[in-house]
Amino acid sequence: MPKYLVNLDLNQNQLVKARVENLASAPGSPVSGQVYYNTGNGTLYFYNGSAWIDCGGDLGEVIAGTGLSGGGSAGTVTINLANTAVTAGSYGSATQVPNYTVDAQGRLTTAANTTIAVASTAVTDFTEAVQDVAGAAIVGTANEVTVTYNDSAGTITLSQPTDVTVGGALTVTGDLTVNGTTTTVNSTTLSVDDKNLELGSVGTPSDTTADGGGITLKGATDKTILWENDSDSWDFNQHVNVASTFAFKINGATVLDATTLGSSVVNSSLTTLGTIATGTWAATDVGVAYGGTGASTAAAARTNLGATTKFTATIGDGSATAIAVTHSLGTDDVVCEVYDASSKETVIANVDRTSTNAVTFTFASAPASSAYKVVIIG
Repeated sequence: MPKYLVNLDLNQNQLVKARVENLASAPGSPVSGQVYYNTGNGTLYFYNGSAWIDCGGDLGEVIAGTGLSGGGSAGTVTINLANTAVTAGSYGSATQVPNYTVDAQGRLTTAANTTIAVASTAVTDFTEAVQDVAGAAIVGTANEVTVTYNDSAGTITLSQPTDVTVGGALTVTGDLTVNGTTTTVNSTTLSVDDKNLELGSVGTPSDTTADGGGITLKGATDKTILWENDSDSWDFNQHVNVASTFAFKINGATVLDATTLGSSVVNSSLTTLGTIATGTWAATDVGVAYGGTGASTAAAARTNLGATTKFTATIGDGSATAIAVTHSLGTDDVVCEVYDASSKETVIANVDRTSTNAVTFTFASAPASSAYKVVIIG
């Protein structure tokens, strides 16, 4: 039978229909963790490093202790927890605290509720306390409303700061003029009715004043569309992705769409190509170093590429346990696989490379007629 000379790691998969070693007595020279089934007394044993241990266990009796009842020494044993005088229910609330009594076994023997009551005489300086609560409860908003609490006077003053932030919507019915050097808009959407957005609208605009102007989108790095005066061009520092139904045009003529170069593009300096889906190759054979086979026939291609050859056969006649298969591959360096012809599952057999052109497969019992398929690659 095959022998595994290394640990067999099933990678947390199931070991299906496995059978532990059956012996009439303990095996010799055991190692820690070894297991066997004793056919004489019908018991499973494991070796703990010094002795064989009966896996059946040695529990003799279960005895009920204080506050418990039941137990026994045979069959299914039940242990019951005795009831106490405590009424089942929920204890404690917003106005009550629970009181419990616990016995030496950790059981609740009594449970009750005690109402929380604070006498009015226990509260001192009530007015000051209320003022402090109100002073802490009323807060302003940054750059909108300032709240000042005077503890000694017991007063709260509301005022407006020099820099004002409007938290809600602000509608200006007339013109809005901003005279600062920087205008910051922190809204998530900017909507402008005017269909023409002017940039660089200085007193005397020119290409020089326009140089470097455009749009900057802040990100991990700036994404820009900028006018460059020295090249008279709009420069993009990111990809331009056009929908597949549109095209790039120059002076009204399409030069490139999603699948085709425009007919006006007649010159090219291409040095590499992608996938050519259709066409006929009419040039010399493409060498192996350039991704080809260096050949024009399948046999020559396999030779150039050092490709392996596969041989298959169906085996099994219901009587032979050793079956010789001739593959004629001319080498001992072959990989052999056997699988069930019906279930397609791989099976394990002894493999003997009897020559450079033949392999013998040996089974514990004779396979049925055409039961297995063998695959030999070399």
